[in-house]
Amino acid sequence: MTEVPYDGDGNLLHYVDPWATPTMRPNEPFKAALQVEMMESGRSAKYLIWRDGDGRRFPMFIIDLVDMLQRAEVLQGAVEATWIVRKRGQNYGIALAPDGQA
Repeated sequence: MTEVPYDGDGNLLHYVDPWATPTMRPNEPFKAALQVEMMESGRSAKYLIWRDGDGRRFPMFIIDLVDMLQRAEVLQGAVEATWIVRKRGQNYGIALAPDGQA
């Protein structure tokens, strides 16, 4: 996957509606300090929403949360790390970037 969908405010889209016109950006690792905001339910699964210091939102699949908890330091619901976007089915979410990607 080379490009991922964002809305006009810079939020990563979890799902792209067929009638939406998202901004597609290169899927490159990015550094960010994110604070967990909430859990939401999609059609088939629950996922987390993370927010950065500028208020942009990033969904995360629960399976990627498990990996993140094993590899990252979480302080009061916040994680500063390098992230990458993953696609599962028709949905998008962030995950910790593999070691060595920065």
